[in-house]
Amino acid sequence: MQQRHGTLNRGTVAAGHPATADAGAAVLRMGGNAVDAAIAAVTTAFIAEPALTSAGGGGFLLLCDRHGKSVLYDGFARMPSGRMPDGCKALLKPVAIDFGDTVQTFHIGQGSVATPALPALLFHAHRQHGRLPLAEAMAPGIDAARNGIRLNHLQASLLKMLQPIVTDTAEASALHAPHGELIGAGDLFCNRALANTLELLLIEGIDEMYHGDLARAIVRACVPYGLLGMEDMRAPQVATRTPLATPLFGGTLLTNPPPSSGGLLLTCAALLFDQLKGKAEAPVLLAECLRAASMLRNHGITGESFDARIYQQDIALQTLDKQAIQRAADAICDRLRHAADTGKIDPEADNRHGSTTHISIIDKDGMAVSLTSSNGEGSGIVVPDSGIHLNNMLGEEDINPLGFHALPAGTPLSSMMAPSIFLRHGQPAMVIGSGGSNRLRGAILQVLLRHQLLQQDLETAVYAPRLHNEAMRLECEPEYMNDQLRESLQALGWNIREWQQQSVYFGGVHAIALDERNRIQASGDPRRGGAVAFA
Repeated sequence: MQQRHGTLNRGTVAAGHPATADAGAAVLRMGGNAVDAAIAAVTTAFIAEPALTSAGGGGFLLLCDRHGKSVLYDGFARMPSGRMPDGCKALLKPVAIDFGDTVQTFHIGQGSVATPALPALLFHAHRQHGRLPLAEAMAPGIDAARNGIRLNHLQASLLKMLQPIVTDTAEASALHAPHGELIGAGDLFCNRALANTLELLLIEGIDEMYHGDLARAIVRACVPYGLLGMEDMRAPQVATRTPLATPLFGGTLLTNPPPSSGGLLLTCAALLFDQLKGKAEAPVLLAECLRAASMLRNHGITGESFDARIYQQDIALQTLDKQAIQRAADAICDRLRHAADTGKIDPEADNRHGSTTHISIIDKDGMAVSLTSSNGEGSGIVVPDSGIHLNNMLGEEDINPLGFHALPAGTPLSSMMAPSIFLRHGQPAMVIGSGGSNRLRGAILQVLLRHQLLQQDLETAVYAPRLHNEAMRLECEPEYMNDQLRESLQALGWNIREWQQQSVYFGGVHAIALDERNRIQASGDPRRGGAVAFA
């Protein structure tokens, strides 16, 4: 049972592992705020959730205080500036990963590594908002790295699936298979080199990772077939952005703005549902609104590439313009009336692993933090003597839709991650986010709809079966469909695939809700090992 109830004067953490949530709650009990707790939680997740996040990865931190003042810190990967000599190509090593029902190819190796900005994000957020000394906020993560956390079945299964990646090099094998066999469920996972690295950063400062000997070691690990260089490490790693803020469902949704696409696509689908609610059964409307968001990503507003235009300053204004939303809503109404085909829709680039984890926090003062982070699948490169497993962001098709190594140097990669906070009366009322690649926007939306519109308690909203669209195929968890709903969707041209059990595939929504009487509900998603801890 991963829902619990409390009051605001305690502070709460919802995350993807009990140790992750407990670390954040421990720091709240010490007098830390939500940012301090987020640092404790995510550094602990480096050990508790090693298949999903890492000090070599990236992420986004959305913060909103009890007065509604908000900011988004972007610490995601950027395109390196290196170029290979004529006739040579950066190394992208294809690795086939077996998901049971399908095999997907990921790309790892030196050419897959983008800037590892997550530690810079944590240090920057603490400098701006932290209350405790940074050493106290990082203490749980350092302790976890030094003394270890026993792998649960979910994390062990993910590492087993990624075994060709996490044992690709000698350094990676030494970390993940220290005795010659891959660590498994119940085994103690330690990373003492990472503990030493985190302590070094506390002493020397974060510049050591981006300007000092550690930066040079990271770059050396990507030589000679990678693109990451010292100029990339020395460049600013964190961008401060204004959250995408949109009135809907009787409140305001704050989420990750462009150049990331996840928050914008989530907001588009939510606006459509808000406008169309009552026009058809809620599951039918949900499928149609998610379909509209997929069509937007595939075809843009006017046929131009959405993924190419995501870097333009007016992309959010144009996408969420009232007339644009009305046109999309009218198209859905036409389909509902006539089962009309309003355009071909192709599958989006997908990542079956959805190598992302999320942390939601509200502290006793009402400050909310929504933090989503990822290491991709990992590049298979562990920087010697550092414990840092570098990301493979340049080797993931779903975040490189224009092609591998196609972006100009320094350009932030566009992510599907959408850490979000829902405001009611100008104050945080819900902190929410998910892992799951292009499934995460639908997962977040479905929990948001169930809790805010259908007034379901948070556990019911999180545990409820979900759907996800790939082109005109609907993937549905057990007990989602009934005969009438199936008939209605099939009449609209949907091909329905019903799963036999709930799955990590449908995201991992870890969320906290706060009502007007300061009563808290919190729920971790069982699909991804979710847990809740109170201060």
